[in-house]
Amino acid sequence: MSARPGDWGLLDLDRDPLPGDPDQVAAEAAHYRDLADEIRSQVARLRDLAAGTNELVGQFAPEIRDSAEELAAHLSQAQGRFDTVAEQLDRWHPELEYGRVETGSLLRRAEDAKHEAAVNEAPTTPVDRADPAAVAADQARDTRLRQATSELATLVARCQTLLEEVNGVGDDVARRIQDASEDQLEDSWWDRNVRSFIHEHADFLKLIADVLTWAATGLAIAVLLLSNPAGWIALAAIALTAGAMVIHTALAANGDGSWVDVGMDAFALLTFGAGRLLTSGARTALAAREGMAAFRATSTAARQAFASASGFFGRAGAWLTRSNVVARNLRGAGAGLSRFQQVRNQVLTGDVPLLSWLSFGEKQGALLHQAIQTSVAQHGSGLLLNSALWMSNGARTAFLAGTTSDIAGKVVNPAFPGLGPDGGPVLPGIPAVDQWLQEHTVHGVPVFR
Repeated sequence: MSARPGDWGLLDLDRDPLPGDPDQVAAEAAHYRDLADEIRSQVARLRDLAAGTNELVGQFAPEIRDSAEELAAHLSQAQGRFDTVAEQLDRWHPELEYGRVETGSLLRRAEDAKHEAAVNEAPTTPVDRADPAAVAADQARDTRLRQATSELATLVARCQTLLEEVNGVGDDVARRIQDASEDQLEDSWWDRNVRSFIHEHADFLKLIADVLTWAATGLAIAVLLLSNPAGWIALAAIALTAGAMVIHTALAANGDGSWVDVGMDAFALLTFGAGRLLTSGARTALAAREGMAAFRATSTAARQAFASASGFFGRAGAWLTRSNVVARNLRGAGAGLSRFQQVRNQVLTGDVPLLSWLSFGEKQGALLHQAIQTSVAQHGSGLLLNSALWMSNGARTAFLAGTTSDIAGKVVNPAFPGLGPDGGPVLPGIPAVDQWLQEHTVHGVPVFR
């Protein structure tokens, strides 16, 4: 049944709010009820077969009985689904029919009210107030107009309330049918769409992940070669590695990739992030130690100003402006904070041994380590400088570990498979390792986990 004609705008509606066919709903309910009854009878036969109440004999009889019981269990779920659909459609059929009858009646009344309002619109010519009969007729007309307008507003409110009731039942019916359909008989939305897409495009996704990892490696090399690389380069390398990890994780979880690739991506991110965090911590510790030295030197110099001043007024002036406890500590704090910010934010310059540069992965890291050692020579070791050295060495260890892992991953595994001149990988890896990875990745869960 198509949508009912009429001016539904009179009820503040864009179109027929209930275009469904109650008879069709009733027919569908009967159809699903018949299906449920048929499945119910088949389930009973299968369970008789599984229970051994038949003449089934032979070598495979136990297996057949087990299969019959499993199939009966699945069909029972389907039967429950169809029973629920039939029950809910039986519930929706009278509600839809009632809603259509009521909304149709409200529309007809609204059309009558509109017509009544139209024929009782105020006349274009003024009423002769000297004519009592004309005045009385105009008042009666105005009363009919107001009644028709009020009737329209009442009908709109009634229609809204009615539709809330009917649609509430309809929403509940739809929800119950949807709940009944979410069982083991059907793949989930995730399986039908996401997992299927990943499986169908696994090779292309692997290629994208390879491109991302190689691009991240290229950016890491750029950081290594540049003496003062832009901050976005390192962030871009981290972002690319994270993107590759997301793809590798999706492939592995779907059974189309290896968790080893995910682990290597995670290790690369961990070492990259830990290295930068440790480097930042080492710089902060060094800046704090240098700030403390500046505080001490400045406050000591302020204290000495009193002893160095000559005469009563000179000493008094020095004490008031520099040497009293408040003034000298304020001067020291200002100098310490200034030195801290200077060391924390400065771009280090100078020469460092090539091996040191390479071991830190960036010149700034090697220069920072060198600056920490210089500070130790000037001020002696202490908690802050020892911590700075520990974090600096930790950053170097993280870089070396991540680089070793990245190189190993690219050596043992083939890169860009199928894009070589002979249809093979562009950079062949170690076949035995690649085969081992494939053999130990089953449905996205490696055997060794």
